[in-house]
Amino acid sequence: MDQTRQVDVFGLVESLGLWLAFFPLDGLLGAYLPEGTGGILITTERSTPIQRYTAAHELGHWRLDGGHDAALDTESDVLGRTTLERETLAQVFAGALLIPPPLVHTILSRRSATSLGPLDVYTVAREAGVSYEAAARQLHHLDRITQHELRELLKVQPLKVKQSIGAGRRPVVGVADVWPVDMAWHGQLLNVRTDDEIIISLPEDRSTGYRWSIASPNASPRRAAAPPPPPFADDGPLEPAALPLAEPKAAPRARPPSQAVDRARQPASPDRPEPLEIAGGRAAVVGDVYIADRFSQAMTDAAIRSRRLARLGASESRKAVQHVREEKIVAGALGRRVLGVRLTEPGTTQLRLVLRNEYGDADPVDEYRITAAVEARREAITIDQISDGTDAWANITREGKRSGVTSSADDPS
Repeated sequence: MDQTRQVDVFGLVESLGLWLAFFPLDGLLGAYLPEGTGGILITTERSTPIQRYTAAHELGHWRLDGGHDAALDTESDVLGRTTLERETLAQVFAGALLIPPPLVHTILSRRSATSLGPLDVYTVAREAGVSYEAAARQLHHLDRITQHELRELLKVQPLKVKQSIGAGRRPVVGVADVWPVDMAWHGQLLNVRTDDEIIISLPEDRSTGYRWSIASPNASPRRAAAPPPPPFADDGPLEPAALPLAEPKAAPRARPPSQAVDRARQPASPDRPEPLEIAGGRAAVVGDVYIADRFSQAMTDAAIRSRRLARLGASESRKAVQHVREEKIVAGALGRRVLGVRLTEPGTTQLRLVLRNEYGDADPVDEYRITAAVEARREAITIDQISDGTDAWANITREGKRSGVTSSADDPS
């Protein structure tokens, strides 16, 4: 297997001759059952990264135990700290399969961070297709972070990391991934899933009247694509203290929090402004913010500051007064435009923006393009959902019967 790219663990399970099924398991993340040729059950109550990690965990039981013993795994067995050697070995197997050292090195080599923070952990999790916690624990197993750093990183909510990438805006679908890109990604291809969001950060000087805008699909390109590979566009590592910490974990419940999972899967805040559909309705602009560079040009006129202090009045708090005294007043500073684009339909989607003067009819002076290969988010399905009972392959899979010779993908039978 190519250990520098994300592993298709579901395809791997099926290629090994094991059956794979998804059900709303009660209190379990997954199970390995030696029925027929052996197979794996995965809960439908969790996100795709946890389903992938659970599948790798169960595959570990099959491989390490010789496929003879059943395994019924709770959340603590798959994700938590356990005293059972069998579960510990399956956890190590899952981490080595989905987050091997070559993949971690490939991902982190594109970042310039000297120490690993929440953004680095999330980047590994996103690229490897695993949960934030699984990525953090594997980085500890690989001696990339200490035990103390692991504890601090696990206090950070992954949703808050995504929010920090989106310039403070929460992703529309909480379980979706966010992908930060900048000018270095111009002309590149990005592999994402439906509901994922691309956070495009482009330089913009608003004092000139030039703005980035969605280009007409019929407009011709004016600039050649940049050569790969591009770096990641995160603004630098965030320290754990810079992000809100997660609430202390409650005692394990007998049943997974399906209602909370359902809420995370659905678009939040129905009172939000209607998103702007683009790319033929296959994408939508869900965020648009301008961030000025407060360190390039700051006006510090003492008279303006005095007038602001005078307007506060005697009733204002000392904190408010101190804020005005220390505030930097920005006038015409160079900044960046941050656009959040949500991919809503599977398929190939091209996003194209142009930089033009909003106060005239002149041609655009610059262009930005990025192509997204959008994969349908894998939904949990069972055999009965895709077969009406007349398919021979479905009956064979249900009964767990296979011939002694494994057929190839090219074999029509």
